[in-house]
This record gives sequence, C-alpha cells and structure tokens, in this order.
Amino acid sequence: MKNPGLKYGLLGGLAVVMYFFLFYTIDKNLFLNPFVQWSSMVVYVLCMFQASKEDCAANSVHRDFRMITRTPFLVFILINLAYWLFYYSLHLADPELLQMETALQLKMLQEQLAAGTGDPDSANTLRENIQFLQKEGMTMTLGPVLMRMGMGAIGGFALAAAIAYLQRSKSPKTSA
Repeated sequence: MKNPGLKYGLLGGLAVVMYFFLFYTIDKNLFLNPFVQWSSMVVYVLCMFQASKEDCAANSVHRDFRMITRTPFLVFILINLAYWLFYYSLHLADPELLQMETALQLKMLQEQLAAGTGDPDSANTLRENIQFLQKEGMTMTLGPVLMRMGMGAIGGFALAAAIAYLQRSKSPKTSA
C-alpha cells in the first residue's frame, strides 16, 4: 500500500480493536478500566509517527505544515473510527456492559456526594444524577458516540500537529 496514512490507519485500527477485544474476552471490567482505555493511545501514537516518518521520507518535510500534518491525522481518524465502531457495536451486542458502566458511574457519583461538594447546588445535581441513573440507567445511542468521536478528533489533530512539528524540527534546515 503506497499511502502510509491509509496503511497505518488500517493496521492501527485492527491493532486497537484486537487489543480491546482481548481485554473484553479476558474480563469485561478490564475493558472498562480507564488505564486500559487510555493505554491504547500508544498504538495511535506509534502508527501516527511511523506514517508521518514514511510520508516525510517520500515527500520531504520541507512542505507546508498542513501537508505534513495530514498523514498522521488521517491515521488517527481511521484508528479512532475503528475503535468507536467496535465500542458501539460491542455495547449493542452486550447490554451487560451498560449495566456495568451504570454501576461504576453510580459508585463515582455516590463517592463524590459522600466526600462533600461544599456547595448545595452541586450536591443536589449529584443527587439528581444518582436518582436518574438508578431509575433509567445508561443508554448507548449513536449521537453521544459521534460527539465523543468528534471531540477525540480535536485531540487527534493536536497529536498530529505535534508529530508534524517533531518531524520538521529534527530535519536539517536547507539553505536558499
């Protein structure tokens, strides 16, 4: 495959989906663990960096910064798309995940309330959220998933820009 963005985006997407499927099959609690969730960013960064490195080797780093940023950002978008499709599909296929997430959210809100907020309005908001979760539970709809995916793209662009900056800064300057 000649396009490094596409190549590493698809490989990274496959790696991230396999990574999470492994944790899901071992223990669903591991799948929901924040450390496991955030540690997948290592795959994102490695794939983005490698794609950027290949793109800059083939097309030079002495291009417009936007052009250098494009390849690692494409990698991020493809990996993130694979992750969110897997995440959404898994939640639709396994309703127990939502029940587990509801229990975790309830526990966190109850701990915040027990620790004290120092503000009656904040405490009332926590109580309302607890009551809602106890009554309704959490749901998995496409809208919030797309919103979180879009918000992640903002962070992905920042990562891509940082990688592009690193590629450009480690390159020797050409004299005119």
